[in-house]
Amino acid sequence: MAKRSQGYLQLHETVELTLRGITVWAYTKRGKFLGRVEVNRAGIAVATGKKGNKKLGNLSWEKLFEALEK
Repeated sequence: MAKRSQGYLQLHETVELTLRGITVWAYTKRGKFLGRVEVNRAGIAVATGKKGNKKLGNLSWEKLFEALEK
């Protein structure tokens, strides 16, 4: 049987995206690092690995939504 994990991010305000943007760090319940998602005005980047150095994707907003449409 698959395990279910819970997590949420809730923002009650508008966040202006700059080149620095925002970063969301993901950890297991036991504190093991899973990865990070960086969101800024240029696009979105996803990384994983022990120190977050393995990039899984780095897309501009245009390329991200083109990929999602497929």
